[in-house]
Amino acid sequence: MHLINPTPTALAISSLLISGFFIQGCASNPTEQENAWKTYERFRVALEKNGLDTDYAPFFSAHAYQDIREASKEDRPYIKEMLAYPRYFSVTFEHYEKSIASGACLTLNGETLHGDIGSLSIELLEEDGRLKMNDANLLYVDSKTDFIAQAKCPDETRI
Repeated sequence: MHLINPTPTALAISSLLISGFFIQGCASNPTEQENAWKTYERFRVALEKNGLDTDYAPFFSAHAYQDIREASKEDRPYIKEMLAYPRYFSVTFEHYEKSIASGACLTLNGETLHGDIGSLSIELLEEDGRLKMNDANLLYVDSKTDFIAQAKCPDETRI
């Protein structure tokens, strides 16, 4: 058995390569750093700060943003209000999320401004290195015991 003693140059190159792989592994996937809840919160804060003047494009998939893009200037505020999903609940009691092959699904349980309660399920797809809302479904329930108790995608909550 022969042991090879690496030269100082070979050790330095090996250390740089190992460090590079480690750094790349830690920073290569933005959706690992920003989960569905953080994405939801970013949109909520943007709406709180800018209201309907918020640019929805960074938060919506190309498919979901199509409704806003194609709306007339007169209809756009109504469409944006309808799609401002963080405003659906005045109180959020709990949330759950799960990873899916193309992104994540987030389910929130809460109470509306009118006192109705329900579960909101949101599908967020990875686009341009970020999670973006692609689909959502709000399911009203009769009591808190009927809340969805795990993360579900919108297609799993439609009746």
